[in-house]
Amino acid sequence: MGAQYSSLSDIKTNEYVSRFISEEAISTNDPFWNQFLSFSQQSPFTSTYSKLLDESCLIHLQQFVLNNPKTKNYGTLIEVFIRFANIIHDDCKNYIVLSQTHNALFILRLITKYFIEIDCEQNLYPHFLPQDTSPERLSLMTLFVDTLFRITITQPVESDSYSLHLEVLNTLLSLLSIQMCAKEDVLISAIYSIFMHRLDPLLISEFTRTLLEHFIKQTESPSWLSADSFDRSKNDSGGLFKIGQSVASSLWSVVTLGMGSSATPAVAEATVTAIDSTNTLRNHHLANQSIHLLLILNTPTNLPDSEPLPWFSIDYHSLYDVLCQTVHTDQSTILLYMLLHRNQHFKAYVISRTNIDQIVLPILRVIYTATERNSHHIYMSLIILLILTEDDYFNRTVHDIKLKKLSWYTERSINDVTLGGLLISIVLRTIQYNIARMRDKYLHTNCLATLANMSSQFQNLHTYITQRIISLFNSLSRKHSKILDAIQQQSKQDNAASVTVLTNNIQSVASNDESFNENIQDLSIIEDVMRMILEIINSCLTHTLRYNVNLIYALLYNREIFDYYRTHPSFQDILQNIDTVITFFAEKVDQLQQRSAEYIKETLEINVKQFPLDRLKKFPDLKFKYVEEEQPEDFFVPYVWSLVHKSCNFHWSSESALMFLQQPLDS
Repeated sequence: MGAQYSSLSDIKTNEYVSRFISEEAISTNDPFWNQFLSFSQQSPFTSTYSKLLDESCLIHLQQFVLNNPKTKNYGTLIEVFIRFANIIHDDCKNYIVLSQTHNALFILRLITKYFIEIDCEQNLYPHFLPQDTSPERLSLMTLFVDTLFRITITQPVESDSYSLHLEVLNTLLSLLSIQMCAKEDVLISAIYSIFMHRLDPLLISEFTRTLLEHFIKQTESPSWLSADSFDRSKNDSGGLFKIGQSVASSLWSVVTLGMGSSATPAVAEATVTAIDSTNTLRNHHLANQSIHLLLILNTPTNLPDSEPLPWFSIDYHSLYDVLCQTVHTDQSTILLYMLLHRNQHFKAYVISRTNIDQIVLPILRVIYTATERNSHHIYMSLIILLILTEDDYFNRTVHDIKLKKLSWYTERSINDVTLGGLLISIVLRTIQYNIARMRDKYLHTNCLATLANMSSQFQNLHTYITQRIISLFNSLSRKHSKILDAIQQQSKQDNAASVTVLTNNIQSVASNDESFNENIQDLSIIEDVMRMILEIINSCLTHTLRYNVNLIYALLYNREIFDYYRTHPSFQDILQNIDTVITFFAEKVDQLQQRSAEYIKETLEINVKQFPLDRLKKFPDLKFKYVEEEQPEDFFVPYVWSLVHKSCNFHWSSESALMFLQQPLDS
C-alpha cells in the first residue's frame, strides 16, 4: 500500500504490502509503518465493494496466514495502532496520524475478519494471553479493544474522523463475528470474556452511551462512503451464545432520564415522519453499526449477574423520536423491545407520550404486512404490544387517540377509528390468519394476552371492530365443529377396524393415528382460543359495559352462535354473563316498534345506564405479563446475527457463517 496506493488493482504490485505479508518480522519502531500506512483511499462502504476488496486481497491474506505465526506482524500492527491512537487522543487535529490510525485499523479489520472466517485459531489466540510486558498482565487483544472503546468515547465525530469511527465499529463487529463463524467455543469465550470481564465498567457504560448517541443522531455518512455514490458509478447490486451481564446491564439497567436542554414543546411530538428504511441502513453507517453492536453486546444471557455498572444519562426525547422514525426495521424493533423489557424508566416515558401513536402505528403496520416480513420481526412487534398493554394507562389512552384514514390499511375503510380500535382489529386479524394457516400456539397466545390486557379498558369500539370480535369466535366455532366431526368419524372407523386386523395395512393405521392426534391437538388449541375470546368479551362487559353499545349490539345480532356452547363444560361458566347481558337487552329491543339498527342502538344507549352490574358474576381480572424464555439467547443470538450478516455491509463467505449452516436464517 503506502503513498502509492490508489485502487484495488494496486494491491497486487505494492511493495509495502509484499513486505508486510512476507516472512520478515517488522519491529514496531521500523519506519516502514509510516510509509505503509500513509495511503489515501476513498472507497464506498457497501457489501458489493467489500466483496471486491476481499477478492482482491485473498492471495495476500492467504500468504499472511502462513507467515504470521513466525513474524507476528499482526500483533505488531496492533501495537502500532495503539501508539497512533494515543497520539490522536492528545492531538485530535493531527490529521496525518488520524489517517494513519484509520489505515492501520482498516488493515487490521480485514485480517481479523479473514482469520475468523477461516477459523485460524493459531493466528488469533496467542493475542488473548497475558503479556509479560504488561504490568496488569493484560492481553494485547484486551488493550486493543480498550483502545477501540476509548476512541469511540473520546474522539469527536467530524467529517475528518467519521471514517475512523466507522472503522472502529467495523473492527469490533469483525471480532465479535467469532460467535457467528467459529467452530470452537474456546476462541468465542476468549473474545467475549474481554467484553464481559476485562474492561473497566465505567468504560463499558460510556461506550454504550456513545453507541446510543450515534444511533440517536443518525449522522449522515460522507458522500464518498454512501451507497448511492457507488451505485451511480458501478450500477451493481449486490454454540456459545453468551454475553456477560457486565455489558448487558450497561444499557438496560443504567440508562437514566436525561432531558437536558433538548426538550421540545408537545406540539412537535406529532410531527415525526418515518425515515426510509433503505436509506436508514445504507447512508447512516455509524448509526447502523452502532445499533448492531448494541444488539450483539446486549443479547439476553443466562450468565450470573455482575457488579452494577455506573449509570449514565441519555436524552429520552431524542431516543424516542428516532425510534418512532426507525421502528419499522428489525434492528430498531429489537432495541425498543430490550429497552421496554429491561428499563422501567424508559417504558414509563414511552407510555406517558401524548404522541404514542407515532411509535405504535409503525409496529401495527409491520404486523399488518406480516406476509412481507420475517416471522421474528412479527414476534418482536407483537411482544412489544404485549409489554405496552401491561399498563392500564396505555390501555385507556389508546382509545382517546382518533386516527385519520391510513393508506396502508386496505382491509376496510374505517372512519373515526381510534388507535386502540385499530390495534384490536390488527391483532384479531393476526389470530385469524394464524389459526387458518400457521397454527403457531406461541403467536396467538401473545395476541390473546394483548387483547386480554386491554379488555377491561375497551371503550367506544367501532362497529367493525366489535363485529370482528364476534366473527372470529364464529369462524372458530365452525372450525371447532368441523374438527369434532372429523374426530368422531375417525373414532367410528377405528372401532370398525378393531374388529378385523389387517396385517398389510399397518402404515395406513399409523397414518390415521397421526391424523387423529393432530385433530385432538387442534381441537384443544381452538377451544383455548374460543375460551379466551369469551373471557375478553366478558371482561369488557364487566368493566366498561356502558361505553360499548356496539359490542352489545353485535352480541344481540349474533346471539345464536353461542347456543351450542352454553352447556359445553369449557364455556358454560363464562357464557353466563354474556347470556345475562343478551337477555336483558333483548327484552328491551323486543318491546320496540321499529327495529332499525339506528333505533336499536339508541335504545341500547338509554338502557345501558340502567343495567344492574351486580347481576354479572365476578371473574379474576385478565392480566398477563410478558416473561422472557429461560434461554432467550437461543432466539436472539441467531436473529441478531442474521440482521448483522444482512445489513452491516460486510461480505461473508457462504461457508464461514457456521451459525446459519446449523440453523437457517429463516428458521
